[in-house]
Amino acid sequence: MWCSEINPNFKSMDTLITKPVFHPSVEFEVDTLIFNEQCTIVHVQYYGYGPIRIWASTFLVQDNGIRKKLLQAYNISLYPVWKEIRFGHRFTLLFEGIDKDCQLFDLFEDIPEPDGFYIQGIERNETDVYWLSINEEN
Repeated sequence: MWCSEINPNFKSMDTLITKPVFHPSVEFEVDTLIFNEQCTIVHVQYYGYGPIRIWASTFLVQDNGIRKKLLQAYNISLYPVWKEIRFGHRFTLLFEGIDKDCQLFDLFEDIPEPDGFYIQGIERNETDVYWLSINEEN
């Protein structure tokens, strides 16, 4: 029995069927977003003993008085938790980016108790990455 006898719509193999070639016709444009987001990174080596912590009310105070917020703290506990450390402990603080026209700024831990971090007159650099040494007496 032939295929044409089973299915009257059957076409003979005289026509060669080739594998179709896919030609996508999708067109798109990428809309580029420009971010002017920046941050200031402060690496600290602390020469002191005992437990330490940092408060969320720690700021970089620019020479024009504008305060830049602490965004994240690494390898140091946030208030109210204390972290026991060894002499020469290192931690990193991530702040909002300081303004382009700022030349000097201070690191200021604005807290309602004595002995908050306060480093004055940090000179601005091109990278906005800073390394500070803090002695227990600072």
